[in-house]
Amino acid sequence: MDLLKEIKGRLILAGAAAALLAAAGLHFARPWELALPDEPELRVSSGTFASSLDAVLKAEGLGDGERYRISSALSKNLNLRRLRPEDSYELVFSTWGLLRSLSVTKDLHYYSLSVSSGGAYDVAVQAVELKEASGKVSGVITTSLWESMSAAGVPAAVILDYADIFSWSVDFLTEARSGDRWSLAWDYTTDPSGRVISQKIRAAFYDGTETGRRNAAAWKGAYYDEKGESLRSMFLRAPLHYRRISSYFSNRRFHPVLKYFRPHQGIDYAAPSGTPVSAVADGTVSFAAWKGGNGRLIVLRHGAGYESTYGHLSRFAKGLRGGRRVSQGDVIGYVGSTGLSSGPHLDFRVKLNGKPLNFLKIKYRSSGGVSGRAKETVAEAIAALSK
Repeated sequence: MDLLKEIKGRLILAGAAAALLAAAGLHFARPWELALPDEPELRVSSGTFASSLDAVLKAEGLGDGERYRISSALSKNLNLRRLRPEDSYELVFSTWGLLRSLSVTKDLHYYSLSVSSGGAYDVAVQAVELKEASGKVSGVITTSLWESMSAAGVPAAVILDYADIFSWSVDFLTEARSGDRWSLAWDYTTDPSGRVISQKIRAAFYDGTETGRRNAAAWKGAYYDEKGESLRSMFLRAPLHYRRISSYFSNRRFHPVLKYFRPHQGIDYAAPSGTPVSAVADGTVSFAAWKGGNGRLIVLRHGAGYESTYGHLSRFAKGLRGGRRVSQGDVIGYVGSTGLSSGPHLDFRVKLNGKPLNFLKIKYRSSGGVSGRAKETVAEAIAALSK
């Protein structure tokens, strides 16, 4: 019906034009003999969803009934209530103001609505075509890793990923020095607008005065060095973000509450009450309850005979209980001052086969490794960085 209206309008305009020509002494036998363009000129309107689709269509002058029919047709494939500012649209109108098509891009899919000659709406859905690309860049630190990488054009998300990869072996806050070198190669995908959809570091190295050279290459979601050893340590450097260590591992420490000397075979991390406490390694909860002077205590059992304990907690993480599996970095509880405690802190201890260990003296321990073709692939990716 809309197309018929457009043709009718064109004929009326053609008739009016013919009348004007006749008044000027010119004549066409019939109005429809006036030449009409094969394809009507189009007007395109595009943007993002600062408001609802209905508001966009209303601003373009579409009536209530037409907006309702368009929304009904699209909603069979697309939840219109979940359109966000990052989603985009494109409207195509004829020169007569009639809608010819509508497309919405959301979550890497195109939702295309077209208007048939009979006025019906047809909707098609297809995946957005992504473009794959890669980058490689190197640099030298003058002030900080962040400033050096940013100046070289490395995206912020990639800088953070780089720091995470080496977080078990390099402290970029205290060990980075002017003159240290870095390099990385990464792969990424973009949508047709150029927006980065995903990115992943393929290989990297950090060569520092304090750290020596640290290499890394990706293999099945993890990172390994040139020897095939995982860069992920079995243990985190600390179970929380702390202000200071208030008490070190000792076989003879003066207890601040009991007022006498006794062994303190753990590390006390001073931190405000409520500070999140994380599991230092993958493991299983073997105990989570109140235990005498330890107050609220969590005991985790890890592989290779290791065990870690977290005492004086104010509370446990939601759902934490005996038998539950936890991953390295998972929040398991919160700093408190329960039990025999003179102030908020975490009493953290580690044992190996029942023997207490000084956690601060445990050297980097790889969480695993690869061999064979995987090891060769990793070594080749690292070697390619120097070419």
